[in-house]
Amino acid sequence: MMSRPVQIACASCGFMLVILLFGGLLAAGWVPPLSPADTADEIAQMYADNANGIRLGAVLMLFGAGFTVPLGALIACHIKQIEGDFSPLANIQVIGAAGGLFAISMPVLIFGAAAFRPERDPDLLQLLTDLAWVPFIMNGPPAILQAVSFGVAILGDDREKPPFPRWFGYFNFWAAFCFLPAFLLVFFKTGPFAWNGLLSFWLAAALFGGWFLLTSIMLLRAVPPADSAAPDAPAVPREAVGAP
Repeated sequence: MMSRPVQIACASCGFMLVILLFGGLLAAGWVPPLSPADTADEIAQMYADNANGIRLGAVLMLFGAGFTVPLGALIACHIKQIEGDFSPLANIQVIGAAGGLFAISMPVLIFGAAAFRPERDPDLLQLLTDLAWVPFIMNGPPAILQAVSFGVAILGDDREKPPFPRWFGYFNFWAAFCFLPAFLLVFFKTGPFAWNGLLSFWLAAALFGGWFLLTSIMLLRAVPPADSAAPDAPAVPREAVGAP
């Protein structure tokens, strides 16, 4: 069985992801986000005024992205306990976590590249900004895969004492549903569906952060107590270890 410290460390990764990801957005001055309707000159001025903040934000968010993997791996282990050896949902969870790492890290790297030379032509900075913000907000499939696979597994757990309550399974579906409005952001530069809008950013950000925080809490609750580790392990006779 996986050791308790490893389980606790993996389960706590959701807290670290939220702290670093949203801390990076704050450091970059992107809460609230800049508007997709901003002109190239306005965007260039933003980079000139806060280049170091954007660079720091990119570093923090990049570190935060890495915490999706251990959290997803622990979720996959729980799903595999529910499914057994034939475990497609566990594999979907692992792939979703790996996709989440890519979905966060690649736009963040573009943010860092844009801030690396804030003196660039404003049109190029606007292009880099679009290339970063659009996938950063719109790339929801990995998170949807993680939430749906976990939700299906929780609701399909027929063990006598399942570690996760059924309401948490439904919460996973609700979180996945709330990521969907962001898919429409390419059609809008203003309003609730723009990348800084109520539905594409604020609702998705609240459910994204809430999902990771609540998942970490539930995974920590599912860690078995220390005195229950390997309860059925047979005692080793003193003679077997050469004791007098």
